Amino acid sequence: MTGGRQQLSALSQAGVWALRLAVGAVFIVSGFAKADDLWGFVFKIEEYLQAWGMVQPRSLVIAAAMFVASVEFIAGVMLAAGCYRRTVVWLMTLMMGVMLPLTAYVWAADPVSDCGCFGEMFHLSNAATFFKNVAIVAALVVLLIYNRRVGCLFGPYIQWLVLLVASFYVAVVAFIGYTVQPMVDFRPFPVGTDLVALLGDEDGVAPEFEFVYEKDGVRRAYDVASLPDSTWTFVERRMVGGQIDDRPDLVITDRGEDVSAYVVEPEGGTLLVVIPEYDRADVSFTYLVNELTDRVKNSGGSVVAVIGAGSRQADEWTDLSMADYPVYSADPTQLKELVRGAISLVWLRDGVIQWKRTAASIDADFVEASAPDDKVLDSLALEGSARLWQFTLAVVAVLAVLFMLDRSGRLLKWRRQLRRQL
Repeated sequence: MTGGRQQLSALSQAGVWALRLAVGAVFIVSGFAKADDLWGFVFKIEEYLQAWGMVQPRSLVIAAAMFVASVEFIAGVMLAAGCYRRTVVWLMTLMMGVMLPLTAYVWAADPVSDCGCFGEMFHLSNAATFFKNVAIVAALVVLLIYNRRVGCLFGPYIQWLVLLVASFYVAVVAFIGYTVQPMVDFRPFPVGTDLVALLGDEDGVAPEFEFVYEKDGVRRAYDVASLPDSTWTFVERRMVGGQIDDRPDLVITDRGEDVSAYVVEPEGGTLLVVIPEYDRADVSFTYLVNELTDRVKNSGGSVVAVIGAGSRQADEWTDLSMADYPVYSADPTQLKELVRGAISLVWLRDGVIQWKRTAASIDADFVEASAPDDKVLDSLALEGSARLWQFTLAVVAVLAVLFMLDRSGRLLKWRRQLRRQL
């Protein structure tokens, strides 16, 4: 009987650890995906708010996005490590108390096509999202009963350090994702993408689209050259001609004419100035853009601006920025798939994306002091994925050191107790 009880106890502990790791992994992946691409999560929250007829300041939405992403990631790490065994499970249960009915509503009413739970990392249908949350709630109910009866990886006096390390990690990832670009790009146009091949019209039947917007209950369809202002809400895109292949969508127009195949030069350098949200663009960055433009053109390259607005706004941007480069139009949603940020830059060599950055992340003084050629643009490349792996390994190493120090402390304490007994 004793052996059976010990075996049952071991199996129960293994089951608790399995639930900890499974639920913790879901929260870690979900929180990381949101923090890595914080702009994408902000857009998703605003999509929900627009569906509900609510308008909130962008700064408030950014704060909410950062809070949700951080709490999800940190709670997942704490659960997987067994830290704060009661508090973390209750926190997760409260979160799911909000998310489960929300996903049930999204499944039934379908206000958005994708819940955004895992950002651009991968997409789940609304039905799959709901049943996923049902499984998580069921696991948390079990953990509410049994989680405190199973030990953790770290002692109670060192768990706050684990919390600090996890908080620091997700804060750094979110900061870089918001101010520069996502460290891991899960969107259709990552670094290394050949835009010449993607934008080229191989079959001669490029798709034509119209974009449906809504305001005060009235819906209207626009072509990409005559998109309305920001008081209208994007609803859907419809194909009205041509045909679609499996290539990512990015339709660039010049006064209604599709010029996608001619925007990017197949040889040399091309700088794309991308402005997805024209109403939020800061004209002060035009000095930096013009400095980079001089260097690109001195080296025989080309500069093109693409804004998420119509021809009128394109002309307006040309006047405001004193641009001596062409300014084209595209759908704002498609531009957000290409790059994040109010004003961002995409540098290409022979049509291949070398890097993507927000204009705010580039030091204007460094550019001004550089040589009058395009080598400065090559020097601005970022190795997001490689840096993330290095950063992750460093954080894991810190946690491993904390674990060993904690275990060695426990071992010394056990030896002292044993000596006293002897």
